[in-house]
Amino acid sequence: MNALAVLYGGSLTRAAFEPLFPGKNALTLALEQARRFPGVTKLVLLADLCPALPADVSLVSRPAWTKKTLLQTLSELSGGFDCTYYAWADCPLLDPVLAGTLLERHLCYHAEYSYADGWPYGLAPELLAPGVAGILANILGEDDAGPVERDALFSVIQKDINAFDIETEISSIDLRVHRLSLSADSRRNLLLLTRLMDAGLSSAADSERIISAHPELLRTLPAFYSIQVSGPCPQACSLCPYPKFSTPGFMEPVRFAALLDKISAFSGDAVLDLSLWGEFSLHPQKRELITAILERPALSAVIETSGLGWKKAELEALAEAASKAAPRENRMAPLSWIVSLDAADANRYREIRGPGFAEAVECAKTLTALFPKDSYVQAVRVKGAEDDIEHFYRSWKKEGAEVIIQKYDDFCGAMPKLQASDLSPVQRRPCWHLMRDMAILMDGRVPLCRETEGEILGNAFTESLETIWSRGEAFYREQAALHYRGPCAGCDEYYTYNF
Repeated sequence: MNALAVLYGGSLTRAAFEPLFPGKNALTLALEQARRFPGVTKLVLLADLCPALPADVSLVSRPAWTKKTLLQTLSELSGGFDCTYYAWADCPLLDPVLAGTLLERHLCYHAEYSYADGWPYGLAPELLAPGVAGILANILGEDDAGPVERDALFSVIQKDINAFDIETEISSIDLRVHRLSLSADSRRNLLLLTRLMDAGLSSAADSERIISAHPELLRTLPAFYSIQVSGPCPQACSLCPYPKFSTPGFMEPVRFAALLDKISAFSGDAVLDLSLWGEFSLHPQKRELITAILERPALSAVIETSGLGWKKAELEALAEAASKAAPRENRMAPLSWIVSLDAADANRYREIRGPGFAEAVECAKTLTALFPKDSYVQAVRVKGAEDDIEHFYRSWKKEGAEVIIQKYDDFCGAMPKLQASDLSPVQRRPCWHLMRDMAILMDGRVPLCRETEGEILGNAFTESLETIWSRGEAFYREQAALHYRGPCAGCDEYYTYNF
């Protein structure tokens, strides 16, 4: 066997170079593991810089990589080899045993592409047969300059999936439900890796045992912050508990900027959702708040709005500012939008949200044009309104918009139960929101979650976020032990997942 191992390190974050194991970082460990893949006679790192490497590791460096240049390089490197292993260079737990199992299946069935499924990302490489990388490069065409994402190979194969012989090695326990990435690409995942490795995880077989037995290890750092920056709202929607959770006034830009610095220092990268309660468009200094986020590459913003109160000129200015913003460390768009419409016709809209249909629709169309990949129109699915939802979906798809159909939320009993269907998992698991979200109200109070203000964990203006976050640990551990109390007992939002 004469195999090539290629690790992609073209867009590694600082976390890949942070100490993870005594004297070693994720990049060093990934190279060591890839060197042990069965049959490997050559190991190559693809990078956008020139790190110091062991003598037996070849380096191919480019200032920037695209899917096209990646596949072309893989094609050039793989000549004369029986197969090519491919993985990212920030995955320190790549498993040579699992790689060997994949290789055996790959060769036995003469596969062109092989991958592992059911395990967390970062344990297994992907395998390509000779010549396949060149075919994939041709599928892309000459003008494809898309960035290299972690699913780069499969995303191209999907364009003509029936043309390839594909094999899969499947985990005996499906761990995909945990949405884990065992890659050192953020402070959050670096902490996850440290915890799992300290618990003894060093292989795919270990993951099946340790992750299932220790769900409490998976709550690392918040990734999603819902922040109330605006108190007033122009509507009183029948599907929303506002103004029960409302707070008057607006958050000052100086206080908001200080909060952003605390979030960056604690979480590293994060998605900020504006505004938790209240309409963001009514904030007199909203441009300053968005600019503060765009100036911080670790943070990205999602604006949830009714679509009322926005001027076309200011949306155009924000689109220009977002286009000039530095790439986000979490690889998301700097600025995204969700316009809550809930209906496709004026009469139904008036029943749910009140007046303003024409203005809201015009705003949604403007955002679809200005942010074609980063704006969404949203409708809440409620019992007895299935025809309305279908009409909403079809009409907006014709407009070329991205559509979100959101499940109904009764806010722990604060609203009538109008769920159209029960979408909850057969087996309950700990709440995603306790695991990865933090809600911050106008006055700095941090409730346990956005569903209720019954349990306040602290104040983000006067205390450290680390202290506040640690107070939620006990609630999460209770749920990991299948104990649900207070408002959590009857809540059905635990399985919903934010950006």
